[in-house]
Amino acid sequence: MARYVGILRDLREEAMTTFVADPRLYGSAERFLQLAIETTLSIGHHLIAARGLEQAGTYAAVFEILGRAGVLDAEFAEELVPMARLRNRLVHVYADVEPGRIHETLKEHLDDFDRFAAAVTRYLDDLDEGAPDEGQVADSDIGP
Repeated sequence: MARYVGILRDLREEAMTTFVADPRLYGSAERFLQLAIETTLSIGHHLIAARGLEQAGTYAAVFEILGRAGVLDAEFAEELVPMARLRNRLVHVYADVEPGRIHETLKEHLDDFDRFAAAVTRYLDDLDEGAPDEGQVADSDIGP
């Protein structure tokens, strides 16, 4: 994901007028944005499966479930829901995606990917800290 976001950071530096006039710029941005979103969703699906959480019926639900489970801050999870919807537009209604909207997304929401990665890392670190070391028995493994 970091590679995709790095490329998107370069693309967001383009002036809006240059960006929307050049299909190579906005086409690249659309693709790398789709890949970054797909990566967050894939990570989310893996966490949902690994933790035995409710299954997501939609891509937007992935973020909502992660918010309810405490993987993501609930408010941040809701902020990510439009990303899932944008993914759907990029994949299914790609001819109607406005290059200006893509540029605005890069300007306003690119840091959301860093926040997502940090939140997942924190969550996994917290799980590791709560797990017994190899060869040790957790208190919950000891009977009454």
